[in-house]
Amino acid sequence: MQLRVTRPAFLEGMRALRAAQGVPDYDVNRDSTRQEMRSFVCGQCHVEYYFKGQEKRLVYPWAKGLHVEDSLAYYDEIDFSDWTHADTGARMLKAQHPEFEMWNQGIHARAGVACADCHMPYRRVGAFKISDHHVRSPLLNIHHACQTCHNVEEKELLHRAEAIQEVTHELRELAMDAVIALIGDLKAARESGLKDEALEAARRLQRQAQFRLDFVESENSTGFHAPHEAARVLATAADLARQGQLALRDAGFVPPRP
Repeated sequence: MQLRVTRPAFLEGMRALRAAQGVPDYDVNRDSTRQEMRSFVCGQCHVEYYFKGQEKRLVYPWAKGLHVEDSLAYYDEIDFSDWTHADTGARMLKAQHPEFEMWNQGIHARAGVACADCHMPYRRVGAFKISDHHVRSPLLNIHHACQTCHNVEEKELLHRAEAIQEVTHELRELAMDAVIALIGDLKAARESGLKDEALEAARRLQRQAQFRLDFVESENSTGFHAPHEAARVLATAADLARQGQLALRDAGFVPPRP
């Protein structure tokens, strides 16, 4: 009945992450606490990843850290892309579902709260205390998932969560508008005959902005796991997209009048 991790990609990813933090030869099943394992078993799947080489080996890009910038730096270093954007020619990345990475940046992770504490909260069945295996959103089970720690009314807790998600969604819309505007300008600049060398800076900024946007969009808490980090990443995405538009103008592109 002891929790254990079996996925090679997670074992290797955590070993690389801990090595970057100065902890050599880290073994998840040997060196982690039970509370850590109550998140690690979830982190085997709810993560960012890519398939390496011809053998398509599953790899988590954690050798530099768990922030979105760390994954980008890793992919840039190995010159990896998932596809080439048809309209802009940019070499793009597709974020998967980085709940584990984003959760690690949030207040619950810092407080030692595990995934299972919220998504599989303890409950009593007769004389036994068990983890609820009806895995679901804590907002559907606030009494057991949240009020164990937060002595606050259910309506207030729900309002707090929804407020975070509403702000995140608003920032997501702004970032998406900026990325789409950059894609439109890049497409128009390309069709106008601007050479690849002149487009390169804007393409690189599209890659950086769109991956950040997708990182938050693909993470399934709408900002709740780490509100400040989600806001930071989306704001940076919007800024990078606008920088891309400015780079095109510096390269000689004159956008058509609306």
